[in-house]
Amino acid sequence: MLEHVVIVTDGLTIDGGSSKVALTSAMALAQSGLRVTVFAASGKPGADLAACKNLHIVSTNQGDTLGSANRPAGALRGLWNRTAKVRMRELLATLDPQRTVVHAHGWTKALSSSVLAAVVQAKFPVVVTAHEYFTVCPTGCLYLHRERAICTLRPMSLACIVKDCDSRSYAVKAYRIVRQLIARHAGGIPRALRHFISVSVFSRRVLEPLLPVVPGGYAFHPIDNPVDVPRLARTPAERNTGFVFVGRLSPEKGGLLLAEAAKRAGVRVTFVGDGPERDAIEHANPDATITGWLDRDGVGEYVRAARAVVVPSLWYETLGLVVLEAAAAGTPAIVPRETAPGDLVRSGETGLTFARGDVSDLAAKLQAMCDDATVERMSRAAYAAFWIAPPTMHAHVAQLLAAYDDVLGTPSRIEHARSA
Repeated sequence: MLEHVVIVTDGLTIDGGSSKVALTSAMALAQSGLRVTVFAASGKPGADLAACKNLHIVSTNQGDTLGSANRPAGALRGLWNRTAKVRMRELLATLDPQRTVVHAHGWTKALSSSVLAAVVQAKFPVVVTAHEYFTVCPTGCLYLHRERAICTLRPMSLACIVKDCDSRSYAVKAYRIVRQLIARHAGGIPRALRHFISVSVFSRRVLEPLLPVVPGGYAFHPIDNPVDVPRLARTPAERNTGFVFVGRLSPEKGGLLLAEAAKRAGVRVTFVGDGPERDAIEHANPDATITGWLDRDGVGEYVRAARAVVVPSLWYETLGLVVLEAAAAGTPAIVPRETAPGDLVRSGETGLTFARGDVSDLAAKLQAMCDDATVERMSRAAYAAFWIAPPTMHAHVAQLLAAYDDVLGTPSRIEHARSA
């Protein structure tokens, strides 16, 4: 019987979708009566996390590898974090592998694959939520940043290794290649893993064929990310003006594409977020508004004040949480086809889809959303579709518990991950 869950995440503060799901679900699991341990390497826990009953925090207090004052030491730690592995071994020595599941959300920013190696070597059942594609791709996104295109190369093939595709430089790509090789050979990733949580049908469809063939294959557990928002009256999106983008202003997110499309369409656009493409976006569309990062309530205000949210991502994504959060308010979405967000929109009913990377097509869809009757119809449909079966935290925990029972019943006993 399951008694204890160990949540593995790089940091104790919410700085993205992965950490948000890891930490909020950890608290919800603890509140359900399970004993929960959050294992991390950086950040200070918020008051709600620190005060949560049945929840224990184990932190190596090392910080992110890129933020290390000693960059060489931080880089080496990012390849193989010996301290984190020792601390994980110590933790597992106090737990029963027949009553414990280790649930890994993120490890590439601080913990490294050493923590998963410790779990595998201790023969504890483990499940990984595929928030990105780091289990197979050294950059985690299957995306060619130089060419602004989806990568079709086999991850870690010779063609992949020599490809200059990182958002920063080939030197960074080379570092990521070394990290991936260590994860494969010393960490046993992904061969030593058997259970994955997929946050969307699309992301599983992308990831599964790229995993190495192993006896018995892999088990994928489809679990919705939680969208815990209060049910308010539908926002009258048809009365709003302008469109909104929410997220990091980085090339693969497509913010520059949206800025150019909005200028062509002659519509107002607001970017809620920040990042390296901010200057380029301001140059491409001087009329665009960039708010910088806002808290949850601030983001919600902009989403409810828009005719539609736009997710112009050039990479696959794994979900597109803002599309669901917008639908909960009654704000329709414009998303690219052949991406995870594209699976969340019924084109022509709850929003519109466009050809990924096509500025002209996106501009046309923005103009189509200028029709009040069209927006009202889609707003009502998106709102109704979301609230038929909302992906609440309660539902999320129920799905997790079912997956944990399955994982606990068939724990991995892989022996080949080397000790280090």
